[in-house]
Amino acid sequence: MTENKIYEPHTPAAGDRAHFALQLFRTAMLGFPHLCTKTACRRARWCSCDPDICMGRFGPLVPDDVRNGIDALARGHMDGLSYEQVRAREPWAVGAYEEWNEKIRESIRETEALAQPEMKKNGFRPLATVR
Repeated sequence: MTENKIYEPHTPAAGDRAHFALQLFRTAMLGFPHLCTKTACRRARWCSCDPDICMGRFGPLVPDDVRNGIDALARGHMDGLSYEQVRAREPWAVGAYEEWNEKIRESIRETEALAQPEMKKNGFRPLATVR
């Protein structure tokens, strides 16, 4: 058993899986699936592809303070700390993340308000096609 209670041996494949999981965590915490151009990501509200692509595309847009907040939350999660404990340990970094998260949520609310309601498939044709 290793120091971080992982029973899996440290191999390149295990390192790749850990990197993938961390990147997936980061993309989800930063709200990238809501900003993604892929419909599948937006609908699932989760990265449906390679999170490295999303981090490469949207990562440069994220301020350093927010990145530090995400890294602090990831470290705290791995150490078994609660959100409140991490917030008490690093208030500025987590506060910057919370501000970012609120901006993403506001963007989602605005986008949903502008979205067109879906038309039911009831057999009616739009007026423009009726002759």
